[in-house]
Amino acid sequence: MNDIILSHKRWQQIFDVQLIIALIITVLELITKKQRNFGNIFQLVFLILIVDLNFYVQFNRHNSSKLNFEITRWLNLLVFSSYFTIIWLVVGNYLIFNFRQFEILWVLLLWAAYLVLLLPLAILYAGDLRKWFLMLLAVYFLDQQYGPDVSLRISRNLRFLHSVTGQGVIAALALLIIACFLGKAWGCHFNPNLKFIKSRNFQISTFILLLAFATLDLFYNAFSVTDKQIWTAFFYFSSDIQAKYFTLPSLTSAIEPGILEETERYLMILIFLTGFKYARKWRLPIAVYASGILFGLSHAGNVGWNGETFSATIAQVIGVMGSGFLWAVLYLYTGKLWLPMLYHFLMDYLANLQSGWNSAGWTFSGYASDYIQEILMVGVPLVFTIWMMYGKRRAVIEENVDRLLNLKDSKFINKKVSRN
Repeated sequence: MNDIILSHKRWQQIFDVQLIIALIITVLELITKKQRNFGNIFQLVFLILIVDLNFYVQFNRHNSSKLNFEITRWLNLLVFSSYFTIIWLVVGNYLIFNFRQFEILWVLLLWAAYLVLLLPLAILYAGDLRKWFLMLLAVYFLDQQYGPDVSLRISRNLRFLHSVTGQGVIAALALLIIACFLGKAWGCHFNPNLKFIKSRNFQISTFILLLAFATLDLFYNAFSVTDKQIWTAFFYFSSDIQAKYFTLPSLTSAIEPGILEETERYLMILIFLTGFKYARKWRLPIAVYASGILFGLSHAGNVGWNGETFSATIAQVIGVMGSGFLWAVLYLYTGKLWLPMLYHFLMDYLANLQSGWNSAGWTFSGYASDYIQEILMVGVPLVFTIWMMYGKRRAVIEENVDRLLNLKDSKFINKKVSRN
């Protein structure tokens, strides 16, 4: 594991090389431009100042003030989480455009680079944070790496490479890798796929009921249809799956949120559990419901996306919180992040197969049935997850939380170790 994590010095050296490469490419791009404006020159000057600040803090680390380091930390997270990906895009498009005969090779190499592009930045400047609200802010900055990758000019005849890149799947995997390393840096378990350890509190009936309820939630979200009549919010379902939507973009556009958004939830859960790890009574509900609320709020930017209205977006923000609560409990009860990823993927994929991947994500007409549907989508999973917070169900989750946080004083872990 130590060989994977590398030393702080080694990560710093890699980050310094990235700074120098970014600076060189920025200079070359400015030189080759026929027209230069104030914005280009200001960008270069600003970049030089940040690079200088980085090396000043490093070379004077024994004499440099804590304030200088904090300024450097947040400037790096704010600027380079997006700027490194822009440089990656510039280099990638140059190679693909000028050496088209090696396009497949370039894309594969660019994928490999993107998967680890922000790792040094994350480990050096987010990995040592311990206040939960600062960790949240750092993750928000690092998550801005999603976006430039979709503009890589891959030929459309390379359908798989084009769709996987253009739909953000590589960016989603990159965030998952960052999440694993950040979890380790924050003192948590490196792998989000915890090894199953059957405790005396584990009940197969609860596990089956949890999967059944997650499937019911999936079915209701994917196939419920409402109109003006109130009863349709309860009893009217329609599976309008169409053959024309069995396309590669429909698949990859569902894989992306399944990985990306569940990784974001995983990071939120880690942050809240770490921030409140010694408040055993409150750490679990805080992690589950705060991460679910943030999951809902993350959809607020969908206003106008392929025609989605403001009211529909508000409905989506509220409605998806229910699934957010449920999937958080699903992960913490099983320790398997791939399970909520699978449910999330299926929910989006089934929606894509009915209306196309580039359709508006949500609808809301303002009828009474729409409001009832919203209440059901949030309220029913909320009640179920509250039920999971008690008895042996809660005990199993707490055992997984202790393992996730590497808390060696867990009674359950000590018993397992003594038996072995």
